[in-house]
Amino acid sequence: MKKINKGNIFTIFVFIAVIFIFTASMDIREIMDYPKIKAAGKKTLTPVNIKQKTGTRQNRHRTTKTITNYVQFTVEINGAKRLFWLKTSSAYGKNSASAGIEAVSSKKQIERYIFYTEDSIYSSKNAATKSEYIMERIKIKLIIFFILAGVISIIFFIMHITDAARKRRKNPE
Repeated sequence: MKKINKGNIFTIFVFIAVIFIFTASMDIREIMDYPKIKAAGKKTLTPVNIKQKTGTRQNRHRTTKTITNYVQFTVEINGAKRLFWLKTSSAYGKNSASAGIEAVSSKKQIERYIFYTEDSIYSSKNAATKSEYIMERIKIKLIIFFILAGVISIIFFIMHITDAARKRRKNPE
């Protein structure tokens, strides 16, 4: 009778827990805001400003620069005007400074469903209610979680097969 290696099972559960924590921590501020979010309804947004954020990633001896473009919008919530930033790619489909500049200069309006807390503003193209918005955001995180868990499971499966093959070579019966 074969003995089940409890260390491998424990390792798999630890990796799945780490993946879950990683997935949840991607947008921890937004997740903490879920109970406080209120819906403001569908709003027509007009761009007022643009900005760029640059970041660097280091991969071995190679440094890669990333540029993310943002467009600032004004939205009226409960009689008060508030400003928030949205990625240019989310608003106009392209992550380019020229798309943001063109949108601001021509005052190219977009329509979004707006959700807010005291500190933050969130938007969605499709989700009209608070629960739809939260489900939309959770689905994205679950997809990432299952992809990462699937990759880790495949790696463990390959490691298990190679380990079993190595043991058979040592002890042919």
